[in-house]
Amino acid sequence: MTRPLDCREIAARYFDWVSREVSGMRRRPRLATVLFRPDQNPASLKYRDLIVKDAARLGVAVEAHESDSEESLLAMIRRLNADRQVTGIMLFYPLRAAIHDEDVMDRVSPLKDVEGLHSANLGFLVKYKRFLDEARGIKCVVPATAKAVVKALQAYPEIPVSGAFAVIVNNSMRVGKPLGLMLENLGATVVKCYDKTPRPVLESMVRQADILVTAVPDPAFKLDASWVKPGAAVVDVSFQGNIDAAALEGRASFATAADNRIGVMTRAMTFVNLVYCARNIPLRRTARVPVLG
Repeated sequence: MTRPLDCREIAARYFDWVSREVSGMRRRPRLATVLFRPDQNPASLKYRDLIVKDAARLGVAVEAHESDSEESLLAMIRRLNADRQVTGIMLFYPLRAAIHDEDVMDRVSPLKDVEGLHSANLGFLVKYKRFLDEARGIKCVVPATAKAVVKALQAYPEIPVSGAFAVIVNNSMRVGKPLGLMLENLGATVVKCYDKTPRPVLESMVRQADILVTAVPDPAFKLDASWVKPGAAVVDVSFQGNIDAAALEGRASFATAADNRIGVMTRAMTFVNLVYCARNIPLRRTARVPVLG
């Protein structure tokens, strides 16, 4: 029998933690969201609205900003970086802008980077550095979606990460790359497959995976459920579904359900990161952090 990875239930625990932390803060955190060309990014608009609703429920103040040009986008990020009232900044990728997403990620102050995508924060992940200041309990921020996958797996002791062979079907800066580092840091052997991976190699890797994470945004991309190793844990991060969840019944040990995927966990991890950003405010007075532009 395949057990569901109950992302909603796990996320609720983290949302409750955020709510408790926020209610105990003398200065409540303030999140600034920045949405680029909302008329061209309906999925991002919907996701932004979910974030705003979450914030209201958690007692977090939100500034919802929008931009319709690359110039105004970069100017807005500079202003929010300098605004002492803003605790965290969140953009919605992919931007589909002339400037590369990765370049925009490095324009956000790493101390306000609730998505954990600035090169400095990714560098801490490479080094497996968990604290900016351990004595004061100020933790590093790591990418929210990758963190969501790890926390979902760790919620079930029956899914061992250390010693596991993990296959990630994604190699993006937001999911595959940081998730691979996180799983390696926890003792897994990791292989990442992507659009350049030959189909026979992909099949071979999937058949060996103890943990399979797929996050391909292309609606046409599908993984054959018969490739999944009996007893494997399967996490489908994609919005439209990369693998038929029903076909995994009785084959996978754990799997995300079509109506209960990792998105709600990502939102929860974003607010966990916001709490971490709120705690690093004492560092902002003295820190010299690399912010481009």
